[in-house]
Amino acid sequence: MYRPIYAPVRLRHVDSYGTKKGLYVTLLVLIIVALTVLTTKRRGIPGFSSGRTSLARRDMGKCVQYFGSVTIFVADSKTFGNKSDLARRSLECYIKGTEYKLIRIDMDTDPRVNEVCAKHEAALFKRHCAASVYLADTEWMLVIDTETGVVNPDHCIEEWIDDRVDMMFYERFFNWEIAVGSYLVRNTEFSHEFLRKLAEWEFKKLPLWNSNDQGAFMLHLQATLIPYAAWEFDTCYDYWQKATNYQSYMAMVSCVRMALGAQKFWSGKVRIYRKAHGWSRDAWVTHCS
Repeated sequence: MYRPIYAPVRLRHVDSYGTKKGLYVTLLVLIIVALTVLTTKRRGIPGFSSGRTSLARRDMGKCVQYFGSVTIFVADSKTFGNKSDLARRSLECYIKGTEYKLIRIDMDTDPRVNEVCAKHEAALFKRHCAASVYLADTEWMLVIDTETGVVNPDHCIEEWIDDRVDMMFYERFFNWEIAVGSYLVRNTEFSHEFLRKLAEWEFKKLPLWNSNDQGAFMLHLQATLIPYAAWEFDTCYDYWQKATNYQSYMAMVSCVRMALGAQKFWSGKVRIYRKAHGWSRDAWVTHCS
């Protein structure tokens, strides 16, 4: 029988639309679950999620080295003076309750360091070269200065390791510097190159008010993370060269932070922890005396 073309027709695929939609949703959920399981299995970390891991220490429990061997590195020198006895003893006490390895060296006499870093005379720059030398002996290294002590030992270093990157730094509490006194670093080619190039800043023309390796580090970080921003680097470097006091020095720091923007994560390279989210802080923030 003839059927007009305008007559309603029930299409077969309409009947299965809801079923297909449900199937697609189910498949998507299964894929997400599978990826999550594979990622967790690969990392071997219970409840792992991208970025900061839930590895908080509880009641001075065991620090499990999920990411591989971890070493705490301290480079000393006679130029630093003898102000670190309390910090040293607190660190040694912390080490006794963990399985981390502690390496403390005297850069003035250490043969391994002086074989590679002998040309460096400024201890604050030489220590980064020294860190690169001993980084070869471990998978991860927490570099701290001689005056860094342990205030709260109920933490594991793994709480701050993000293995999506090779180096981790943190913002200081009281200004917008990214601290160079302590950092977490993985034994990779990128890390070794970064540290040795940072040490080389000793031989650049340092301004009258340079903040030693801290000022150089800010510019080195900028050049490493955004190498294509040549004009911005030249501008910040010019601020640094003209610095004569803390206020004018901070103009360079602000310049670098503006160039880097809000970004805190560069995959495969660097992560910067926000204020109050790092593993260390200046002593006077904890106690004024």
